[in-house]
Amino acid sequence: MIRKIYLKNFKLFQEQTFDFEDGTTAVVGPNGSGKTTILEAIEFALFRRVTRKEKSIPKVEELIRHGRSKAVVEVEFIAPLNGKHYRVVRSIHPGQTNADLFLIGKREPLESGATRVDAEVERLLGLDRHAFAALTYVRQGEIDQLSRLSPKKRRNTLYNMMGLGIYTDADSRVKREIRGLKKDLKKIKTQQERLVEIQEHLPGESNLQEAIEALDRIQEMVGESKDIKTIANILTKVEDSIQEVNRQIKSPEFTEEPQEMRRRKLIAERLERIIGTIPEVAEEQLRPMIRREARDIFLSIFGDRYSDIMVDDEYNIQLYDLGGNRVSLMAASGGEDVCVNFSLRVAVNTALQKQSFKGRAPGLIILDEPGAGLDSQRRRWMPEAIAGLKAVDQVLVVTHMEELKEGADRVMSLIPQGKGRQPVLEIS
Repeated sequence: MIRKIYLKNFKLFQEQTFDFEDGTTAVVGPNGSGKTTILEAIEFALFRRVTRKEKSIPKVEELIRHGRSKAVVEVEFIAPLNGKHYRVVRSIHPGQTNADLFLIGKREPLESGATRVDAEVERLLGLDRHAFAALTYVRQGEIDQLSRLSPKKRRNTLYNMMGLGIYTDADSRVKREIRGLKKDLKKIKTQQERLVEIQEHLPGESNLQEAIEALDRIQEMVGESKDIKTIANILTKVEDSIQEVNRQIKSPEFTEEPQEMRRRKLIAERLERIIGTIPEVAEEQLRPMIRREARDIFLSIFGDRYSDIMVDDEYNIQLYDLGGNRVSLMAASGGEDVCVNFSLRVAVNTALQKQSFKGRAPGLIILDEPGAGLDSQRRRWMPEAIAGLKAVDQVLVVTHMEELKEGADRVMSLIPQGKGRQPVLEIS
């Protein structure tokens, strides 16, 4: 999917080009050598965002190399939508970004302007940045404890890794809407009951009219007096109160609005039921693929020690040794738990890529610092295990571990040259 990255004044890199092919590429170097910058460049070029520890950086000008006023990022990619080759070019200035999208071989851009390019790139990928992360990234930090979680927490974590957590968020929003509507309806009902109670204590319109007519007859007989004026004023105020109460009871606030609220509440309740079933249905479809992929990956790395791994519907995990005997994962001590975590996480990515696309999936897996907790030999087998999966065409391994180089088709070594200086790139 990714074919080329060009960086100019982007963080550590004054000017550098990285060429990529299908197969496994290891980007190797010590901490601070610029490995993560390559991943940030991919994310920024495709989605105009850079995420660090699940949060977008607040100001993209932080990406401009120190002492420079402008940065340029170019990424060439093969679009899953149509298999064509594109180049997205983004420039960063303090306070703003510009963008152009080109079809390779054409001089004029297909789209220009950051927002228009954002939309077209998402269309070509068939993914927004959240889906892209769910389908392609495997970060060591997010999976270290996966096998040690309780089944319920493990399942919820895998739900989020599958991108199904958005439905939990949507369900929470709908529930809040329902609670708000219920509260408003209850408030209106209370106000209606109070008005009816007031209405019951007021005289009826016929009684009031009789009182007014009787007062008129008395006035005709005895003439005007202070007492009659006082009674007349009282009757006028009573009449005004009756009219105001009747007006409020018949007003849209107590007739039309409650009906609209009840309609919205009914729709929200139906939506709540629908949203609640989507994750279960989606996960039910993905689960068999996740099991198969996780099993294949695990046995590619630990097949010399185990004959099988079983993952049940609640994601409980059971290992079987070469003799077919059950082995508790908690009792295993050779990095098996790390490998199970890794296998489950990658299986989620590849299952999503197979299931989520009617046409061509991205076919890309990015392994960000994998292998902690595994011995050196098993680290060498990790990229090979991933590359053997049918859904994966391109594996990008970002690591400081030298052993992972041996399992790669090509190696990009970043050699630091001192603080603030661009690292030297060596290709092997």
